[in-house]
Amino acid sequence: MKHTFLALEDFVCGNCNTSGCQTGSHLCPGCSDPYVSGLNGDQGSIGSRAWINPFTGFFPRGDSQTPPNDHSGHIHDGVSHRILVETSDVMPSGNPGATYFGEAAYLSPHEYTWCLSHPGQCNMFNNYSYRQFSVSGGPTFFSFPSVGSTVRMQPAIQAWAATGATVQQVEPDPGNDGIFFVGYKVTGPNAGVWHYEYAVFNMNLDRAIQSFQVFFGFPVPLSNVGFHAPPQHPGWAHDGTVGDAGYSSTPWIFTNNGASATWNCETFAQNQNANAVRWGTLYNFGFDSSAPPSVSEATISFFKTGSPVTVDVVAPFMSDTTPTPTPTATPTATATPTATPRPTPTPRSNPSPRPRPTPPPRP
Repeated sequence: MKHTFLALEDFVCGNCNTSGCQTGSHLCPGCSDPYVSGLNGDQGSIGSRAWINPFTGFFPRGDSQTPPNDHSGHIHDGVSHRILVETSDVMPSGNPGATYFGEAAYLSPHEYTWCLSHPGQCNMFNNYSYRQFSVSGGPTFFSFPSVGSTVRMQPAIQAWAATGATVQQVEPDPGNDGIFFVGYKVTGPNAGVWHYEYAVFNMNLDRAIQSFQVFFGFPVPLSNVGFHAPPQHPGWAHDGTVGDAGYSSTPWIFTNNGASATWNCETFAQNQNANAVRWGTLYNFGFDSSAPPSVSEATISFFKTGSPVTVDVVAPFMSDTTPTPTPTATPTATATPTATPRPTPTPRSNPSPRPRPTPPPRP
């Protein structure tokens, strides 16, 4: 979380109009404020994300009793406060065909204030932009050269939509909190198996997300269940988390009750530092199934406050209806003549119903 300090009024976006604008303290119409990686990665000016309300843009001032970029009481290593990525996720040899995107956003309390007093004249949801990068090197030193131009005013999850995924925007409490996105994509079948992949991206929803449930309706076979989330930073003094403990990186619990599959972290009442989907982060959920895709729903529950919401998705579907046995008439017994003795015939038994198919094993 980089705290800005000066608007440069550059011309990257085209026509920069500084007429009548308070340059430096305000980003003027049409102007840009580019940063280089060395400045954005300066550990002395990066603060904890925990202090920020992503919808209102509120954060404690630097001269307050809770300064948002206080670095006293801890020692920096090479990745302190910077973006953390698992090495296994960026090793080229372990991720053939993968594509990578970097994403950045601006948050400002001034925008929120303006939107309150000028409804309909602002857009608080176009502050994210992304660019594709390639990855080379590893496992210690990596290079990330950019690929193409920045896609402005869109979050990086929209890059997935370009590959055939469906991405939906959700605003659970308009005017009081931000938005999040739910994406999904089904691939296959490969040897009779489909892969179901879901993504939940929290753009600027302060309440955060605590659980993700996919509804089946009937029991379906599941395998290769997956969950992926970014690693969290360790706690440090005055980082805004409860007890300065940092946010948890504990993987979410998976539950399959037959009618649905659910992933969840601890609740807010259980642990305020739980591994919830907080703003600016994306979590993945997935599994394989031999059941084909069908229109269904996902239920998203929130971490801090608010009632759950449902979103249309695609999920595996398999009917549990048992085939009805084909009826067979019972043969009528025939009397044995008495004039000529014959051996007593062996009685014929009624045919058995057709066997019911054995349902696939549940994980």
